[in-house]
Amino acid sequence: MMVTLPSSPKQFNSPNLIQGVAQLCRPTLSVLAAVASCLTVFALQPATSVWVYLQTATVLICMTAGAFAINDFDDVEKDRINHPDRPLPSATLLPHHAWWIAVTLFCGALGAAVPLGLACWIVVAISALLLWNYAAILNLSGTLGNGIVAMIVGTLIFFASLVTERPWAMLYPSIFLFFYILAKEIVWDIHDAEGDRQRNVHTIANSWGPTQAFSIAWGLILLLLISIPIAMIQLTMAHPALFGCCATLMLLSFALALWRYQTIQTSLTYKYLIVLGRLGMILGLAGLLGTAPSL
Repeated sequence: MMVTLPSSPKQFNSPNLIQGVAQLCRPTLSVLAAVASCLTVFALQPATSVWVYLQTATVLICMTAGAFAINDFDDVEKDRINHPDRPLPSATLLPHHAWWIAVTLFCGALGAAVPLGLACWIVVAISALLLWNYAAILNLSGTLGNGIVAMIVGTLIFFASLVTERPWAMLYPSIFLFFYILAKEIVWDIHDAEGDRQRNVHTIANSWGPTQAFSIAWGLILLLLISIPIAMIQLTMAHPALFGCCATLMLLSFALALWRYQTIQTSLTYKYLIVLGRLGMILGLAGLLGTAPSL
């Protein structure tokens, strides 16, 4: 991939580099992924040792931060259009910085997964391989790329289930998270449509138009809302009311932001969509505590 740089890059100093690395790795989202997995471990096996929690958190933080780093490396040209304030298009960091950061973080995730067992290491290795080749997957199909991202995010709960040796205990929340992230990915592509078109990335928003993309996202949200009372009745959950309330609020908060963004597509409503989506994820983490089957 040929990467062009601005003619006047920013001066590289410690504050700029630290800020650039923080923007590149999205520490808030990386920690959120770790918290989700650790909460799943706690819900399934509260007596798990602190060492296992630390290993699980290390794997998820490194994996998530590495995914952001390699994604920004691959998307630098698209981000000049859609996200010019990010570290690479703004020249806070250079592309080779992002590449080496991603390599280091993925190696850290693989190393931290070794003591957790072969099955856990295989899940991390497959996830790292898919994330590293995400740009190539996007060239095949942007929609396939959406599915890969949603699958990997859903896998963080499955990974935690493997850590506790109860791999299928949290199958429903893993599938729930998959469809929730898929809806969000489809909506993000509406915002990134111009950059995707220039890179010849075929997404639902590009191929079928934003109206169809919004319709599919709304359909996924409705499907998840319908699944909540069914799951509460049919599945054995430790605290079904906790799950039902948190999951419903999470979906409704995202739906509110999505409606506002669909009505008026501006940078402000897009940021509002992101913020409410993240707040909704925190509610979803609380709901995780209620989905585990009773011991």
